[in-house]
Amino acid sequence: MAFSSMRSTMRCGARPCLRTPAKAARRTTTIVASSVSELNTKYGIPGSVEFKEGKSGSPVVVLKHACGSTAEMYLFGACVTSWKQPSGDEILYVRPDAVFDKSKPISGGVPHCFPQFGPGPMQQHGFARNLDWGVSATSADPNPDDKDPAVEVVLTESEYTLKMWPYKFKAVYSVSLHGEQLNCQLRVINTDDKPFDFTAALHTYIEVLAIEKAKVTGLKGLTYLCKAKDPKNPETKTEDRDEITFTGYTDSVYLNSPSHVELEVGTGAAVALDSSGWEDTVVWNPFTTMKDCYQSFCCVENAKFGKPAVVAPGESWSATVTMSVVDVTQ
Repeated sequence: MAFSSMRSTMRCGARPCLRTPAKAARRTTTIVASSVSELNTKYGIPGSVEFKEGKSGSPVVVLKHACGSTAEMYLFGACVTSWKQPSGDEILYVRPDAVFDKSKPISGGVPHCFPQFGPGPMQQHGFARNLDWGVSATSADPNPDDKDPAVEVVLTESEYTLKMWPYKFKAVYSVSLHGEQLNCQLRVINTDDKPFDFTAALHTYIEVLAIEKAKVTGLKGLTYLCKAKDPKNPETKTEDRDEITFTGYTDSVYLNSPSHVELEVGTGAAVALDSSGWEDTVVWNPFTTMKDCYQSFCCVENAKFGKPAVVAPGESWSATVTMSVVDVTQ
């Protein structure tokens, strides 16, 4: 059931930095811990950040905000699989065919596409979504209003990644709750001695009441790549609709998109995505190619695709998205 119409009551402010305030958070130079118990000992913050066993025994980090919102992220793929409002309403969607035994990427939530978005010379959507990320820091920094729980995870090159993408790198992913909002930041650092380029995306699945009631707004007038017929040879089109609706298979990459895009979910509520650094927006629904679930979700993805990111040795690239629930009935 899609979340109901509600007006956000969270207080605005800057997202927290990940540091080690006295008696509020802990961090360590150790990146990978061997058990949930060890993760809680090193990184847990009572009432704010907790590690637990998820499906198939995979470690999950749970963020809890004082206002009642929560988020869950599997360390496998650094995939956020749940973001709930204080009412208990789930915002994200995990497909019924999703598996959690690490045999394949998790199908749903907010999977990573890095260092390749879509098809290409390496496996579909790259390798970041099917590798374990290591915890590097947690935080619950006090601010004038509430404590904002946060976790930072890291992925670096390995023999496995170098076979597909011959570069040394460090990807740092920070996830936090600010009131009812979900903040996700990806930073990619070039630790090699030569430049590299990549494409990337956060492949966000959002639950809707019914796909025929869903609408994406904020993309009118943009050039987009329609990948519905042939993902490897997309058609270039111009969007002339105020509201993008769904009557068939949809796979579109909107180039140079605005920082603010909304998905109306059909209940009088919408998910607003406010981004920085992500230059493009992808809208995807599989329609009847996934008959068991296409009615229940829409993907609105923040991407860096039209112009690949180019990073010199010692330099970095970063992008952020803040997701919030807004009332569109007013």
